[in-house]
Amino acid sequence: MSHAEALPVMEMLDTTPVPGREMIEEHSSVPLKFFKIDHHPFSDNVNPQFFYRTEAHEAAFMAMKRCIEDDVSLGLTTAVSGTGKTLLTQVLLQELPAGRYKPALILIYPKMSRTALLREICSELGVEILAKRPTTYDLVSAVQQKTMDLYLHSIKLVLIIDEVHFLNAENLQVLRTLSNIEIPEKKLVTILLFGEESFLTKLGDPVYKSILSRMFTRVRLRPLERSEVEQYVKYRLLLVNCRTNLFEPECYNWLTEASGGIPREINRLCHGAMQRAAERGCRSISKEVLAQVH
Repeated sequence: MSHAEALPVMEMLDTTPVPGREMIEEHSSVPLKFFKIDHHPFSDNVNPQFFYRTEAHEAAFMAMKRCIEDDVSLGLTTAVSGTGKTLLTQVLLQELPAGRYKPALILIYPKMSRTALLREICSELGVEILAKRPTTYDLVSAVQQKTMDLYLHSIKLVLIIDEVHFLNAENLQVLRTLSNIEIPEKKLVTILLFGEESFLTKLGDPVYKSILSRMFTRVRLRPLERSEVEQYVKYRLLLVNCRTNLFEPECYNWLTEASGGIPREINRLCHGAMQRAAERGCRSISKEVLAQVH
């Protein structure tokens, strides 16, 4: 039977009870009940538990970790949106030993001022600002003092800056200033920058030359290849105790092409496919079911 011929039958299953299966209302819990799992493997969230370490992701993780361990002042990771850079920041936060490091994750937003950036850093570090209208100098001094206090307790400050492509030249110069906090023997703070690939184009402007020269480590997260897409999907299914052969073999070529190997897009497509399959009583997901989500 062709796909076109099968559609009326599949649509009928949406409203007609299937023998031996209680009808389930159409909402987000449908696949959880139907496939008997507690968590959705393709939810739209940032959960370090679901971090699948491709060769590129592992290389980026190790490069950023070495920046911290080797007292490099600035490290940069760039990626196409949806490739997993934000998830990588969460994994770094989770794996840094609390007794040795003080990590602070700063999420940048468009047109963020340098004062707002410094206030956010102070807030994450628990630094109290006494002045009602602190200057940039006041805020930088407060971060410097906190960094020294941490150092005296054998703790290193690690600033993780996500969505760095939104930063302007002034903010980047603030980060360059903070990266200069040091003693003669070593740098006392490592700043890890995570942003979209457009940030590299921005850094090509001469105004950013001074900060670009300080980025000793630069890595790029690439999209997933065909074999990685299949392992990525199966890995997530395995984590929630779902059958790893839920998606039929012919799904993966289509999924790789349709998603461009971008994990966020893979999640969207697989999430929708599981929803459709559960609603229609399909115990496995074919390419035809998957293609209807696209």
